[in-house]
Amino acid sequence: MKVIVQSAFIVLFGFISSCTSKQKKDIDNKQLLGAGFGISGATLVVQKLDSARKYYSDVLGFDMPKAENVEPGLYKGTLAAVVNLPDQSYLELLAVNDTGKVAVEDSFITSFRKHNQGIRLYSLSTSSTDTSFRWLAAKEMKTDSIKSGRYSTRKAKGWSFDDGGAQWRSVDFDTTNPPPYLPNFIEYVGFPYQELEDEGWNPVLWRRYYKPNPNGVVGISSLLIVVSDLNAARKEFNKIGFTELEVNDTLARFKVAHKQELHLRAPKSSGDEFSRFLKQRGQGVYAVRLEVKNLKNTQDFLKKKLPVKALQADTASKRLTVLKEYAFGVQLDFIQESKMQATLAKTYDFKEDTKLNSISSQHASRIYAKYCALCHGKDREGYAADNAPSLRSHALMATTQKPKSSYNYLEHTISYGRAGTAMAPYAKSQGGPLNPAEIELLLKWLHEKSGVKKAIEMSAEPVSGNVALGKGLYVKHCASCHGAKGEGIKAPALGHPMLLATASDAFLRYTITEGRDHTPMPAFKDSLSKIEINALTAYLRSRASGWNAPEAVSIKEPLPKDYVLNPTKKAPKFALKENLYVAASQVEKALKQNSRMIILDARSKAAWHQTHIPGSVPVPYYEEPDKFIKDIPNDSTMIVVYCACPHAASMKVVNTLRRFGYKHTAILDEGILVWAQRGYPVEFGQANNNKQ
Repeated sequence: MKVIVQSAFIVLFGFISSCTSKQKKDIDNKQLLGAGFGISGATLVVQKLDSARKYYSDVLGFDMPKAENVEPGLYKGTLAAVVNLPDQSYLELLAVNDTGKVAVEDSFITSFRKHNQGIRLYSLSTSSTDTSFRWLAAKEMKTDSIKSGRYSTRKAKGWSFDDGGAQWRSVDFDTTNPPPYLPNFIEYVGFPYQELEDEGWNPVLWRRYYKPNPNGVVGISSLLIVVSDLNAARKEFNKIGFTELEVNDTLARFKVAHKQELHLRAPKSSGDEFSRFLKQRGQGVYAVRLEVKNLKNTQDFLKKKLPVKALQADTASKRLTVLKEYAFGVQLDFIQESKMQATLAKTYDFKEDTKLNSISSQHASRIYAKYCALCHGKDREGYAADNAPSLRSHALMATTQKPKSSYNYLEHTISYGRAGTAMAPYAKSQGGPLNPAEIELLLKWLHEKSGVKKAIEMSAEPVSGNVALGKGLYVKHCASCHGAKGEGIKAPALGHPMLLATASDAFLRYTITEGRDHTPMPAFKDSLSKIEINALTAYLRSRASGWNAPEAVSIKEPLPKDYVLNPTKKAPKFALKENLYVAASQVEKALKQNSRMIILDARSKAAWHQTHIPGSVPVPYYEEPDKFIKDIPNDSTMIVVYCACPHAASMKVVNTLRRFGYKHTAILDEGILVWAQRGYPVEFGQANNNKQ
């Protein structure tokens, strides 16, 4: 059993059952696995790890780790080599360390390898081992107590997702001698199961982040498990809560999660292959079925590496098989992924430094036509409705391409929208129709269509200027189009908190200086001096805390003595979701009540300068935390951490704090952008010249 924390997708063979039965069984399955992603992985016990690793790499074409990257297995005295597949599953090779001894409680491994090689363990993913444990107990399925542990022996350093505690938790039917035909259920601590489910589970979108396997494998489709008594095993699987899809005299198919299956198989006769398997090693996983990008290419690859007798091609079922004698005790079945899945993978197979392929470009244009053209114009010309800006303006597209912080300006606009305007949020996490990959694809398409050959990099440094002067200039030159209070009359609203939370000072200054080509926005570089343009930029930034703010207050980075807000008051009593997340409404209420707490901003200091929650301390997640943590009191003071993701950077900071022993920590669930969108109080900052 190896814990891998990545992302997943599986294939469906179809199923046969009544609607009523399916409905009930799916509910059972949900209670068993929660938002778990299906088959987590399979562990193949081998005699010699290095030779098996080389064979799986050089002959079978899996992207196995090199010898120097082999790690200790989860069982004491073992070594493991793992191939991570793009669908979130893994295939693990496990062997006993030549110099180590397997613990007595894990002796089933040494017992198995004395006479056999093959898959001895397989795991299913659950988002909550507690829920799985209670469900199995309610079904009178006997399990051991929940186990927990770490898969990394390395001590975490710096900001890290590793909080020093358990990295995995599992429910096993028998820890000391796991039944080979039954799974264990594993939860990866801190893994964002629900977020991935809410976004729409579709791991082909993430395939481009994985190094491809030379054999073309992209995921595990199913496991074939040989059992001695099919009816008895069926009853157990139904009792556990799997959805039974099909059954006959020798085969029972079960749905696990998404489109993944487990197949139970009994021998047809006393002399067939399955019967011999049972006699040799008993019940257990016989075969792994794997999806590939192109079955012909996979066959061509394997034919060059394996003897003819090792391969079997079934043209009727379009399946290619490597016999178990040539794969260290497990049969490998390769099947072609569906055309729909392959097309989807091709759609999102784009890189930052390469042009979109025709399929990607066509899909992006359809997204634009469906969701954007109504307001931004059929050809991105802008102002078709609701003062929506031109999206073919070089001035806009060149300044939002690089670096990533500037690129996020458009990404955040699409994702979160602009409350109070016609620009709705389009991210699925905000109730919209688009997942992150679709938004990224749309942005890349917009930048390509704009014809920008060279990105204009924006400085992250804040702009200093005379705010009073800038106010007068705004009234004279800007209010007629953008509104006296920045509300937008015949041009975009500049007083919007989301705009000011995501647009850098340099971006604002450049727009004022150069204008927006193909729009009514003129360039002021010839009519205003640099001092005046800086003043106008500074005035717009000063409206981050509201257009009607009585005066602009530029906040310096807090000193350690100021980290604790309201140090003499009581700490707030937050109701945390999953013992981790606190709602923005609770934090806003605590601020109003002057509660004692520390608020940390995990974004870059440049982002903190643009917009931050009052009293927050910038602690960029990428800087070393050791010195900073010494200035944070470790007592009952509640520490709230936020970012814009809304959880990635803040999760690193919270986990690091917990690793250092801080118990009273929480993540702002919605993040700073939703905070600003709701009109909760914000400030902007300036560089701190004081030495700490």
